[in-house]
Amino acid sequence: MKHVSIVLLVVMVSMSSCAINEGKEMSKESKPSSFQPEPLDDEWNKWLIGKWIVRPEGYEGESEGGFKIEFDLNGQFLTMKSWAETGDQGETDEMTPDQIEPLKDTLNISDEDIEKLLSQPFKELQIHTIDPKTGERIGYLFDSLRCIAKGTGRLEGNKEIMEWEWSVTGQGATSVRIIERISDNKFTLNHKYTLPNGNKMEDKAEFTRKKIKTEK
Repeated sequence: MKHVSIVLLVVMVSMSSCAINEGKEMSKESKPSSFQPEPLDDEWNKWLIGKWIVRPEGYEGESEGGFKIEFDLNGQFLTMKSWAETGDQGETDEMTPDQIEPLKDTLNISDEDIEKLLSQPFKELQIHTIDPKTGERIGYLFDSLRCIAKGTGRLEGNKEIMEWEWSVTGQGATSVRIIERISDNKFTLNHKYTLPNGNKMEDKAEFTRKKIKTEK
């Protein structure tokens, strides 16, 4: 272990020396090295930072789900952790027959599997960044059903449009997710899915920023 640590230290020092020498040769007007991009500081990502509570379309009560969004890894990535209580644990996110039937047909799952799904909270992790060369928005998604998706997107005015390709549990599915900024403290989310057998699903919800109470 000590030998490995010494080797790593030598490599790091060598890389630092190279970077310093290259820096001396570059003019002040030169672009930052792609090896170490500047942290994400675009206005859209900074606006998203915080905790958001969901209010599904047509629901008037208190919700049991939302997003926690923050910068991570020295500001190079944005992480979005979401949760949603389902079934008896939270009627706000109960799945409708229109959502359940396509899942049963596509994944060949039983009514017992559906009941088990609805009895557990649903969780999701997204990791987003921006390609420093192209400016394209890139996202990776992982959820508690072991679905994995890769997304690419763009900003259009007050909307972020992400196109996703799903693998593992959701193999062959695609989707388009649109986040529309309504105000500093509110956005809507519209996610349309196309399943491998051609069936379609759609999620709509409104999110409100949860204000953090400060102690006096």
